[in-house]
Amino acid sequence: MTHRVGLVCAAGVSSTFLAHGLRVAIADAGLDAVKLEPLSADRAVTAEVDLLLLAHHLRGAADELRTAAAAPIVLLTTDDRAAVIDEAIGEIARRVADTASMEGH
Repeated sequence: MTHRVGLVCAAGVSSTFLAHGLRVAIADAGLDAVKLEPLSADRAVTAEVDLLLLAHHLRGAADELRTAAAAPIVLLTTDDRAAVIDEAIGEIARRVADTASMEGH
């Protein structure tokens, strides 16, 4: 099963670096079934993903997105790139493990 994860952040160089760092960390963690898709906030509402990671600087839009989006949203709690990547990988790994355990029953 492929797990589609949307990374919601503002367009720009920092978002590109974050997406790249997350892709590397996803591969390093052996989460081969995870596909990361960078998204703008307006696209996040209609995105067909299993999980939305919302960048810290968009926390003001979190409640609105939680109401409008079909996928669960995780608000990343810092703007420190390394910490964000660790936080995101932990959340993705938990979701993948939860799905795997539900499929096993």
